[in-house]
Amino acid sequence: MGTTFLLVMIAIVLAGAALGVTASLGPRGRGPWVYGQLALMVGIYVGFALTGIDPSGIVLRSSLTPLVVEGMTALLFLLLGLAVLQSGRIWLLGALILGHGGVDLLHLLMKADHSPAWYAFICAIYDAIVGTGAIWLLSSPKKD
Repeated sequence: MGTTFLLVMIAIVLAGAALGVTASLGPRGRGPWVYGQLALMVGIYVGFALTGIDPSGIVLRSSLTPLVVEGMTALLFLLLGLAVLQSGRIWLLGALILGHGGVDLLHLLMKADHSPAWYAFICAIYDAIVGTGAIWLLSSPKKD
């Protein structure tokens, strides 16, 4: 069994667990839970970009660019997510997670070197499962 296969299986199990928690929550708790997942997803890439900064606090030009790009992308996703939570169309949070999967694919195409080589592929799989499931679970009629 190869490492990639194992990582894919772990991503599927974690995505299933995340959707299980989403399904177990009441309709009022689902949106904030999915938003929290989105925040974690974008925050991980910001964390990867931060690791490119010298521990003494010196920001090298080559490590500043990923931090700015990832930070601005994260801010965009977080602000859009907050707007979605206020809009009453919380199923769009699932669409934002699918959009984050698209950003993962961009990381693959650009061969971003500030995150592990395997991460973007595995994250795209996770995002596809969680985003699709979130759209379905957040679209269901409210019984609360």
